[in-house]
Amino acid sequence: MTHDAEVFRRTFQDSPVGMAILDADGRLDAVNPSLAVLLGSTAEALLGRALADLTHPDDRPQHRQVVSHLAHGTHDRVQLQQRCVHATGDVLWTRATLSRLPGSPWRAVLHVEDLTEVRRAHALVEQHSYYDRLTGLANRTLLLERLKVSLERAATSTACLFVDLDHFKVVNDSLGHEAGDRLLTEVAKRIQTSVRPGDTVARLGGDEFVIAATDLTEDAARSLLTALLAAVREPVIVAGHEVVPTVSAGLAMGAPGVTAETLLRDADIAMSRAKSSGRDRLAVFSADFRNEAMVRLSIETELRVALREGHLEVHYQPVVDMGTRRPVAYEALVRWRHPERGLLMPGEFIDVCEEANLVIPLGEFVLNEACAFLAARPDFGGKVLVNVSTRQIGPADLTGVVTRAIEAHGIDPRRLALEITESGMLVATQTAVADLQGLTEMGVELLLDDFGTGYSALSSVLRSPVSGLKLAREFTLRLGDRSTGDRISTAVASLVESLDMDGIIEGVETEAQYRQALAHGWKLAQGYLFGHPQPSHLIPGARIAPPTAGPSAEPAASLA
Repeated sequence: MTHDAEVFRRTFQDSPVGMAILDADGRLDAVNPSLAVLLGSTAEALLGRALADLTHPDDRPQHRQVVSHLAHGTHDRVQLQQRCVHATGDVLWTRATLSRLPGSPWRAVLHVEDLTEVRRAHALVEQHSYYDRLTGLANRTLLLERLKVSLERAATSTACLFVDLDHFKVVNDSLGHEAGDRLLTEVAKRIQTSVRPGDTVARLGGDEFVIAATDLTEDAARSLLTALLAAVREPVIVAGHEVVPTVSAGLAMGAPGVTAETLLRDADIAMSRAKSSGRDRLAVFSADFRNEAMVRLSIETELRVALREGHLEVHYQPVVDMGTRRPVAYEALVRWRHPERGLLMPGEFIDVCEEANLVIPLGEFVLNEACAFLAARPDFGGKVLVNVSTRQIGPADLTGVVTRAIEAHGIDPRRLALEITESGMLVATQTAVADLQGLTEMGVELLLDDFGTGYSALSSVLRSPVSGLKLAREFTLRLGDRSTGDRISTAVASLVESLDMDGIIEGVETEAQYRQALAHGWKLAQGYLFGHPQPSHLIPGARIAPPTAGPSAEPAASLA
């Protein structure tokens, strides 16, 4: 054996790369140990076998073409990626290099590199690039790609369905993130089984899901969404609790010239309309929605400026003793002094404030103004009532905000009362309830606002740290009907008295309503009959209070 032949033999045998010699028939004439290990066999067992037999069936046509090029001398060296079959039946991804050897009949040297792990890594990267890790659904990138293809093929029959899980934050905050993930996974499965096999279901993150569907009319897409809402609504056990999930859904149909991003945005806008209309329902996009969204964006921008530059002010409406009609408290109500549109009521901007996460700085502003109002009226023995959003409670540390406002103005915390909606109390998390408990321990009174408009009025009173309530205005409007309105008013007034709570009937605007409320047993009332909200400087009793080192030691204020 020549020196070169010995070197080749040793290289062949010791190479960590799988190697073989192919004869003119494409059979293995020699096999090194590395190739035998790679294929899960022995060198002896592989000798004489056709390389095509060890190749995945789908790749054999390509393999035969490569061998043909070598046999006919068209190429001296060929490299390709192909799948080989392991002795166990598993598929291996390999890079095979065949180099023709000189002489006749022809022979070839085969080098085989294992790319299986590399391919798996690439597949994992692709999975993360195009799919959501939690649910396995498509992500935004893949969704937009498929929407784009669908719009190019059939724009008018392309539907985008935007689905948002209602009240997900309540589950996540109260039961924990693991429970939240469990709920998201279950909802994802229900959505996936509600759509057609060819539709794309994506999770955009958080509790937002989107379905991209093609070859659908608007009526068919609406029917699909209706069935989806019903499927999601089935109860599910999460962390030992029965949860009945619901979703708000928006539908937008494609049109010539509409981009994937625009279609997705329109569906999102429609979903927001469905959510603001009461949740667990669907809305179909119209151009008016987009215009309204632009107006809301404009209001949000202007509202940020108003907060920064002091265009907001607080007006005060009296709460009166029914016997004397004299004010025993005032409710603090925010107003926006818009430079162009004049004085704006809360209904014109509070919803935008909530959505834009501006309610926390707005709430802090109102609390400070209310405390300043009280500090300027040390002789006033009543309270100021301040409305509080559920967003201000819990993680936003309402107790800390109230404490700083009280200390900054040197008032007794017992002169302050906070109003929380009944529905807000019902969805309050454990953290939020703890925050409210901290306020009551300070001496701040808590009132349940809009009582009677939530889900379970009596239970909400008994389980919450409130010491008073305000009967919703819609019941006051029905006083004197000798039916439901009068019965509810009488029953709630009796409940207030039996629980030794402060009760206020809202929206009293006429003498007839006043007489009915008085006859039903109400002790406190509020409404236009007794006074409209007024700026602070128009409310009597203000004087410069002497400086104090902290909360005054005056007796506890009472609404009555």
